[in-house]
Amino acid sequence: MRWRLVGKADLITRCRPLLGTFVEISVPDAHADAIDPAFAAIAHVQQCMSFHAPDSDLGRLRDAPVGVPVAVDRDTVAVLRVARALYDSSHGLFDVTIGRELVRDGFLPRVSALHLRQYTGCAADIEIIDDNHVCCHRPMLIDLGGIAKGYAVDRAVEFLIAHQVDEGLVNAGGDLRSFGERVWPIALRDADDVIRWTIDLPACALASSANLHDRRRSRGRIRTAHIGDGRKAVAADHRISVIADRCIIADAMTKIAMASPALAVPMFNTYGAHLLSDPNEGMM
Repeated sequence: MRWRLVGKADLITRCRPLLGTFVEISVPDAHADAIDPAFAAIAHVQQCMSFHAPDSDLGRLRDAPVGVPVAVDRDTVAVLRVARALYDSSHGLFDVTIGRELVRDGFLPRVSALHLRQYTGCAADIEIIDDNHVCCHRPMLIDLGGIAKGYAVDRAVEFLIAHQVDEGLVNAGGDLRSFGERVWPIALRDADDVIRWTIDLPACALASSANLHDRRRSRGRIRTAHIGDGRKAVAADHRISVIADRCIIADAMTKIAMASPALAVPMFNTYGAHLLSDPNEGMM
């Protein structure tokens, strides 16, 4: 989702390129000094969970011998814990080891000399030993792109709140979360890049996914960056938007709802999320 914020009086907004997109942080003028440290929290998540960087936690997990514990950042462990829980709740549909498919289809760069067929692991093969150690029991390519951006937004919001910022909004390329008493008018772009409606967003998180303009054809099949059942690409001509308390959950649920609407319904109830589907109904 791309967005447009209306009515920024008495706010200061700063933007930086992070997480493969542009990240904006808006807070009251009086709290401008909290913006740079909040960006630093986002940059830390990017550094730890980069698929591309060989010295990131994901790079070291990828290169470590099978069955050997790897020391990683606490933030990485926190995201992997959510990923494992979502894998179990979705009966394996939400799987962060889809890096193999994304590399194969050209959505991620090839980062290893090993043949893709050797990466046979799934999320069930990830063992979280403690808050700083993870062990992979089969070779795998972990990609946290489905939830790390939402987690980074949450970390920035948590930092701002901890430093007495009373209201604000953090937006990472359409994955966003607001806090405080202000209601934020957000204009939504549909999958075809057309803005058709605007919602009033209270204190909550909102994420959207679509791939109408991000597809490739390979070996006679449509490929997208969204992977569903049987590790097959999911093509969605419409936007999926989800509201939740945390951006990491909203972010993940857009992928699950896109791949399997029927499975998403009970998971929405479990995780306190809501599908934003009809402009005439508002937030469901």
